[in-house]
Amino acid sequence: MGELAGTVITSMEVAQMVDKRHADLLKDIRRYVGQLAEGNISLSDFFTESSYTDSTGRKLPCYGITKKGCEFIAHKLTGQKGTEFTARYINRFHEMEKDLMNPQPAEIPVGEVASYLKAMDRVAVRQNTAPYKIAQAFKMVSEQFGIQLPVDFVKVPEYEQMSLEFSKGGGAA
Repeated sequence: MGELAGTVITSMEVAQMVDKRHADLLKDIRRYVGQLAEGNISLSDFFTESSYTDSTGRKLPCYGITKKGCEFIAHKLTGQKGTEFTARYINRFHEMEKDLMNPQPAEIPVGEVASYLKAMDRVAVRQNTAPYKIAQAFKMVSEQFGIQLPVDFVKVPEYEQMSLEFSKGGGAA
């Protein structure tokens, strides 16, 4: 899970996972932070101080908690709560890792793709590009944006195919 370096979940999410009031979890984390600081142990490996704005517009404290921070908290919990939290944070970090490994394609408005293809067509026509070559370029660009075109979208004219055969040494002597 090296890809998750720097990835955190919020203390609000952890509080929910451990079924604890966020204010009480913050007290615990502040105590851990103080103890880690006394031992000259890097805090950012576990917890990063942050804040969030609640629904009423108030800015409130919270922490970003790394995978190591979750492991730290899990070791402080015992019994059913500890077991459940360990399973939940492991699942959560695995989800995040999966999302990093399989990023979703960026949403590109269809209108922008269409505008791009239209401009590309104008340039290709001005340069007297063969229609099948324009179609090949359209297909390549479309597929990069996740637009699947029919397999037979590009039709190479027979005379072009013949010239290709001749250039490969298949012509008459």
